Amino acid sequence: MLTAFAAGIVSFLSPCVLPLVPGYVSYMAGYSLRDVRNPADVRAKAAALAASLFFVLGFSTVFIALGASATALGQFLLKYRYEANIVGGAIVIVFGLLTTGLVNISVMIAMGLVMITGQLSVFALWLLKTFPVLSTIG
Repeated sequence: MLTAFAAGIVSFLSPCVLPLVPGYVSYMAGYSLRDVRNPADVRAKAAALAASLFFVLGFSTVFIALGASATALGQFLLKYRYEANIVGGAIVIVFGLLTTGLVNISVMIAMGLVMITGQLSVFALWLLKTFPVLSTIG
């Protein structure tokens, strides 16, 4: 955990991120740099601090929720590891057959193996035709 924190600090202090922070904070607070530089205007600084804290709170909430759901999904897949391996293997085989051209998606639809209707059909057919190729790239 300490290593992850250190990596986050190093990433934040990198030349790509650090110069963006003042502009982002002033945008979030709704004040210009001239407003914030005025030492008498404590309200502008407090507003910038509050906006920054709420941003961090929202960001943290989203990523904590994502981490918790990923943990739950991982535990579920671990519990049903054997079944997940069978389903995953079948999907890989189907995608391999689609990629090689040995099986065409229209043949699978004609055989009744794939039944897609409505507005979702365009998306699903595009996904089934392109996913095997795109997954080999990543």
